[in-house]
Amino acid sequence: MQLDHVTGDSAVIAASAAPAPLLAVDAVTTAYRGLIALSDASIEVAEGEIVAVVGSNGAGKSTLLKTIAGLERARSGYIVLDGDRIDRVSAHHITARGLAYVPENRRLFPRLSVADNLRLGSYLYRDQADRERPLEQVFALFPRLKERLAQRAETLSGGEQQMLAIGRALMTRPRLLMLDEPSQGIMPKLVDEIFQAVLAIRATGVTVLLVEQRLAETLEIAERAYVLQTGRVVLSGSAADIRSNPDVRKAYLGM
Repeated sequence: MQLDHVTGDSAVIAASAAPAPLLAVDAVTTAYRGLIALSDASIEVAEGEIVAVVGSNGAGKSTLLKTIAGLERARSGYIVLDGDRIDRVSAHHITARGLAYVPENRRLFPRLSVADNLRLGSYLYRDQADRERPLEQVFALFPRLKERLAQRAETLSGGEQQMLAIGRALMTRPRLLMLDEPSQGIMPKLVDEIFQAVLAIRATGVTVLLVEQRLAETLEIAERAYVLQTGRVVLSGSAADIRSNPDVRKAYLGM
């Protein structure tokens, strides 16, 4: 089921005029712990977009991001980033090609300081004089990180840890940032700050692929969305159309 589509000659014109997507996932199937978690899934993300992937728990959203990031291996299909296949590329090489992934559990180094966690994010540029140049952007997004540079990551609140995880990812200077449940475990008063940061990140030219359970906020900031159900893409379209369609909200999103 597709909310937006073109037919006839207009389809040929649209196909020839449309630029290649920054990210293309084509018919990807991935098994997780012996079970098919993602089945024949296809999505595209154009440069400069915020694209959301939504669905119920266990729908395969995190598996999709892990497969794109090279942390899970696709059984079939292919993944293309900026014209190059990455579905057989190791995770650290994918990062070097401009894709940063912030996982659901953040994977910070808890006993290291905020400063050291951020510095580890810039390891690709460790021999360059401007290695820490992205810090200015990180501190503009999350001023409280600058106030806590000497603190160990484990002493931060959940919201501050999420800010640190996103900040560390930005230190890799990504073209595409993938966020898995960035609002999870965060006090409500900080959730809006995280969503506003996503918009600010996009404004700097970074494309965002976002997995989130907070559907109203997610569909508010995204241009387009894909709905996953039991490992399959069952719906795609503009986020506004999905948000405003009561049948879609009830059938697929439990809203």
